[in-house]
Amino acid sequence: MLYFAVASAAAFFLHGQKPIVSFVSGKVEYVELKNGKANNIGTLENNSTIQSNHLIATAKGSRTEIQHDSKIWRLGSLSAAKWIDENSFWIHSGSALFCSEEITTVHFSSIDANATFKGKGTIIVEATSNGGFKFIPLEAKGTITTVKGGDKDINEGQMLLVLGKPSEFGDAYDLDLTLLVKSSRLLNSFPTPLATFDQIGLAIYVQQLKLKGKYDALIGDATTNENLQLWKFGKKTGLEPPTKKSPESKKGFFKSFFGKE
Repeated sequence: MLYFAVASAAAFFLHGQKPIVSFVSGKVEYVELKNGKANNIGTLENNSTIQSNHLIATAKGSRTEIQHDSKIWRLGSLSAAKWIDENSFWIHSGSALFCSEEITTVHFSSIDANATFKGKGTIIVEATSNGGFKFIPLEAKGTITTVKGGDKDINEGQMLLVLGKPSEFGDAYDLDLTLLVKSSRLLNSFPTPLATFDQIGLAIYVQQLKLKGKYDALIGDATTNENLQLWKFGKKTGLEPPTKKSPESKKGFFKSFFGKE
């Protein structure tokens, strides 16, 4: 049974407005939680409000954008996440994008890892099979902190793995920002461009000046704390994933959480 590390949320978003849904594509649902268990399941719609006891999940090919004060959040396909409080975001699976032009503090957590970001920027967070998550700043200024890993300055285009309890950093990997931006649906499959579009473009330009040639791989999933997959480019077929995941039906994408549809 999935355990939600969610304390009482009576003071949830006490000092700010609640998150508002600004865009929905495909099938996006919320689970109303009561004492950590599913009490009700409903469909997420534009202009609806995210409550403190809502787990948000997207079906295959679906996505949503949520505005909270001056911050923008996006959930990609086959993702499940919740806002524990106004500064804390928990991701169970899939991927999310965070964007803020103002300096802020966000506590990112997953099933088995957590880290605190202090700063501003545009960041992608992706859950991994080992319970950790990937922290990918497209453009950002600030620091990220874990209990065992201490503080690290943010490097644009450099992915960090966050692993374990107590959490620490895995290895850092430089990613091709041009390729990532072109291929990311968290950036390209929404009707309104991010306000940080120019900053992302500048980060790409700076990276291209620093690096010669092109990368021949993308970072895949982390199945354990010791293993990391690489998605290599073939000469004729393009991107070649190491494994293929079976598609999940839109109807039953909550089954993995609660054991029933």
